[in-house]
Parts: sequence; C-alpha cells; structure tokens
Amino acid sequence: MAIRSMHRLSALPVAALVLLVFAACAAAQTDEETRSLIAKAGDAKAYPDAAVVSVFDKTDVAVEESGLAHYRRHTLTKILTEAGVLDRAALRFDYDPASNFIDVEGIRVFRKGGAVETVDLAAVKDLYAPASMIYWGARMKVVGLPRLEVGDAVEVRTYKKGFEIAYLGAEDVGAPAADQVRGGAQTATDDSRYIPPMRGHFYDVVYFRDSYPFKEKRYDLHMPKDKPVQYEVYNGTLYSAQKFDDTATHYSWWLYDISALEEEPRSAEAPDVATKLVLATLPSWEVKSRWFAAIHDTIYLDNEPIKTLVKNLTAGLKTDVEKVAALQHWAAQEIRYSGLSMGKGEGYTHHPGTMSYRDRCGVCKDKAGMLVTLMRTAGYDVWPALTMAGARVEEVPADQFNHSVVAWRHKDGTFTMLDPTWVPYSTELWSSAEQEQNYVIGTPEGEGLMITPYSPPEKHVLKVVSRGAVDRDGNLSGTLHVEGTNYMDQRMRRWLGTHKRDDLRAYVEGWLASISPDVDVTKLSIGAPLDFKKQFALDVEYRVPRFAVAAGGTLDFASPAWKLGFGKTPLLNAASVVDLETRALPLFIWNTQTYECDETIAIPAGLRLREPSKKSEKTGEYAAYAMERSSDGTALRNTGKVLVKRRTIPAEAYPEFRSTIAEARDYGTRRVILEREGGSR
Repeated sequence: MAIRSMHRLSALPVAALVLLVFAACAAAQTDEETRSLIAKAGDAKAYPDAAVVSVFDKTDVAVEESGLAHYRRHTLTKILTEAGVLDRAALRFDYDPASNFIDVEGIRVFRKGGAVETVDLAAVKDLYAPASMIYWGARMKVVGLPRLEVGDAVEVRTYKKGFEIAYLGAEDVGAPAADQVRGGAQTATDDSRYIPPMRGHFYDVVYFRDSYPFKEKRYDLHMPKDKPVQYEVYNGTLYSAQKFDDTATHYSWWLYDISALEEEPRSAEAPDVATKLVLATLPSWEVKSRWFAAIHDTIYLDNEPIKTLVKNLTAGLKTDVEKVAALQHWAAQEIRYSGLSMGKGEGYTHHPGTMSYRDRCGVCKDKAGMLVTLMRTAGYDVWPALTMAGARVEEVPADQFNHSVVAWRHKDGTFTMLDPTWVPYSTELWSSAEQEQNYVIGTPEGEGLMITPYSPPEKHVLKVVSRGAVDRDGNLSGTLHVEGTNYMDQRMRRWLGTHKRDDLRAYVEGWLASISPDVDVTKLSIGAPLDFKKQFALDVEYRVPRFAVAAGGTLDFASPAWKLGFGKTPLLNAASVVDLETRALPLFIWNTQTYECDETIAIPAGLRLREPSKKSEKTGEYAAYAMERSSDGTALRNTGKVLVKRRTIPAEAYPEFRSTIAEARDYGTRRVILEREGGSR
C-alpha cells in the first residue's frame, strides 16, 4: 500500500476531505437490515465445506495527496458450524507500528435469537506478535469474543491508516520507533511516520477470494482528483464503477456470491489463482526501479575489513565468474538468516554492508546488500533487485515482491541474476527453483519488469548408479552412487551435507527404506558440502536379507534404484505430489528435474528373465519418461529417465501429468521374475 501528509486539495484540507468521503460512503444500515442479510446468507447446507460465510466485507479507502491511506473496514461473518465457533472465538488484528496504525472501532454479535451483544473494547489487548527468524517488532491487537453459537454473526468495524510493506510479506514488518509504543500500547499522535516510502504514491493488491465463501465483497477507493490510478483485474472478473467530483475520483469494485478458494496440497500461490485487483498510482516499473536504486545510493560503502575480505576471497581466481561465485558463497554461507531491525527504513531497504558484515545476520535483502557491497568493492557493476518467489508479478506497478536479490550488469548491458539467500550449498549463481520468475532491478536508468529464463530438466539431473547381486536365497547386496547436477546437486548438499553426522546413517536408511524396510547400511560416505569445485555425491553399501521372493526355482523382486525414485521418500519430487486424482488449482513444484537410473543386478547362474527385454516410454508437455529392462543371462539391467518438464502444472493438464508419472512408477517398480533356463511359466 502507500501513505500520507497534511497538504491541501483544492480549497479543502485533506483531513477534512477524508472525513467527508467516509461520511458520504458510510450509508447507515439498520440492525433489522443486518438481520435480514444474515438470514438470507443461508446456513451450513448452502456451504457444505465451510465453517463460516462472510455476509459482507467492505473496505473504504481515502487517500491523501501524500499517499497516506485511511481504511475503514466493515465485515459481517456468520457462523455455520462448531468449527466456525472455534475459528471466531478470538479476533486478531496484525499491524506494523512503524508504518501503520489500527483501531478496533466496534464489535457486535448478532445472536441467532435476535439479540445484539456489544463487545467491550476495553478487552482488546495490544501485544507483540509471535516472531521467528525475523524480529522487527510486529504487533497484534487481540480480543476474545463471548461464547458463540452456530447461527450467530459477528460484525467488526476497524479503522487503519498507513502503509504495509509488501517487500517481505505481511508478516515481516518493521520495528516501532521509541515514541510509538508506550507500555506496549500503540499511539497515533504522529502521522508523518505513516507516509509511504515513495511519497505521494499509493498501491494496493486486493483479493476477492479467501478460504471461506463471501456473499458480497466490496472495495471503494477515493483518490485526489489529480492522482490517477491504473488498475487491472486478474484471475477472474469484478463489477466496477468510477465517478468523480470537484475534489476526488471515486472507484468501486465488488463481487457477489464468491465461492471459497479451494485448498489443495502443493497448489500455486493465491496471487496466481485468486481473483485479485492490482492498482497503483505509479506510472511504470521504470520509475520504481530508479527509486529503488536511489534509496540505496550510500548503502554499499565498504571499510578496510571488507576490502581485505574481498581481496582474500578472490586471490588466485582468474575468471569473473569464479570471483563472483566466491563472493556470493561468502554472503550466502556467512550471513545467518535472522532479521534484526535497523530502525527507519527497515523492511524496504538493505542494511548497510558494513552493518551486515559486523552483525553477520540479516534477511534476504541484507544478504543481497552484503553481496552488492562485496562485488562493488571488487569493481563489479552490480545493483539491488526485487522479485516474487513462488508467484507472478503483474504488469501494474504495485509492490508485489517478497524477496530481494542482486543483478550483475555486464559491459554489453545484459544482467546475470544472483541470489545469496537461495544458493547456500549450491553450485548455481541463481537458484533454478526461481526459473520463470519476475523481477525488477533498481538502476539509475530505470528497468522494466523482467522474467528469468526457463531451465529444462536436462540441466537438473539426479542420477542413481546401482550395482548389486541377488543370490539364490533372495539376499541382495549392493552399492548406490547418487549425484546431481545444478539444482539437484544443491538439494543433495542440503539433504545430506547439513545433517549431523551422528544422524546421517539413520537419515540415509530412511531413504533406502523405499527399497526394503529391512535394509542394512554397511558403509556410506558423502562429499564435502562446501567444496563447490567437486561433484557432491552419496556412496552407500547396503544389504537386504530375503529381498527377492525365492520359490519354486524362481526369484521375484523389483528394481532397487527405481524404488528409490518412487518410494515413500522419493528422490523424484513429482512422485510425492500426484496423490489427487484431479485438481481445481495448478500444481506447483518449484523446479524441473530429471531422475536417471543406471542399474545392474547380477543374478544366479541358470536363471533368465521371464520377459527378456522390454521398453516403455511416453512423451508429454509436462512430463515424459523412457525406460528399458533387459538381461543377458548373468545380470538384470534397468536404465531410463523420468523428466518433469515444468514447475507449474495447470489443473487441466494435471490428469495427463499424473498418468505419466504413474505409468513410469508402475513400470519402474514392477516386480520381475527370474526363472530357470528352460523353465515354464
């Protein structure tokens, strides 16, 4: 969002204009009308999967010339089930005392029997919000409600002013100034702190779907006459209207009978699927880019210890890529992810490089700032950038970012993107889990909205080389060599290299339990997780008693390597996300991948494969596989690849994607039968 100042608009003070706008928009609604709406909303039969239904949710926003926004929100929620009673037993209102103020103006309970009960607002508690890893002073106002019953409805009115930092998400907010919190309670005496970072501008992203249904949701916006807004609706349609008078332009968007947003495992994020309104006064991303560069103009100054560090890190390295990789690895590994407030500007500016170097901690933006400082000290042309990990950024230039990264500009004007937050234990400069991801670079010239390139599965191979032998009693002894390239190499380093050595054997045996719950790991070794010049790998020696079923001169078993790929803890990520038969939402799995199998299992003399040679393959837009099983009379050989071609699978493409993975699993893990030479079926 964006925020404020007491300038004059036409001949009318802005504060007075705001009051007049709210007064004009707050059409009186009688209790009888409210009861009628509650009755018409229906009951649990109308919403079989919902605990509550929003009878209405209305937000009215008046924006001052400075960008300061005043929000009046009026909601009415009906309780449908006992789960809804628990859901609304207490209300919580989160806020950031450094950038916004919230006041709970009224709470009433409309009892199903007709009575109206007013909640005493003296019971509202102003507390620090729970925090983990980011400690910027987030607060919350909390109030318990009287015992509710199914059929009751809760009416809430709130007033809020200020802005929210989209930069790190709603929960990652800034710390209060010393005079803002008195005895833990919020005060609202100084509006200057609520002016947005980009003074004079306003933006908002409004979602019109949630985890529960709505009968009506409305958003009204009142802007100064000379402050136009550009907007667009995504993932659906809205009703809209626009009016103007001598002092302001009035916008309205609304929708009726909105179904709940379905919840599915591993679905695409809400910004990509929920109906949303994106609006901004900012004319272009290029303007945002120039502003973002300007506010960091003096952030990246170094000092003698940093200069010495850069010299030592790059000593003996010949290429720019080698030097940049060394600098990024230091920022990635040595700056712990832990957010401490630096005061004013927290949440949307990088910490100074000298501060991050001293504290050795920070969040993504501070890791990025540390890398910019290191690279500029080394003489590189490098700039801060904003991105949205896991979802789209739309063309309307409203802040839609949750992550900060770095852009290295080359002499030809092209950029290489760097991310010290996402590449600990990685040979990649930019994590391939961030492929096809939007970003904006902050430069003095101004950059538009861009997107990272697609990275095909052939670049991210997890290969299992399996060698073993089965004796006539069905006992299996074998070795496994597992290694990855690019993103899968990173996953291997994180899976194994960050485990305590005392726990590593048990962890690996958990993987190999896919082969058999009776697996016994007799020896294992892993590479050095921080040695990026060598391929990281896992080597395992193991045995499984009675692995194959031995009966009547036959042996019956399934491929260890393919079972490892498709088992309970599958090394092929896609195998764990195709349980649903159909999906209403896209499947999102972050990265493309190839799982490759190269397996040879020696077999007892005199046995042959009942089906001497067989191939199976399927090609699709989102997944493909090609497998082959054969035997020369001395060994069984399994080879093949499974490719996950996209990280987002549209709902309509999911059935085919699922069937491709299922067919690959069924073929790869199908039990084979070895029988005596000349034996009959």
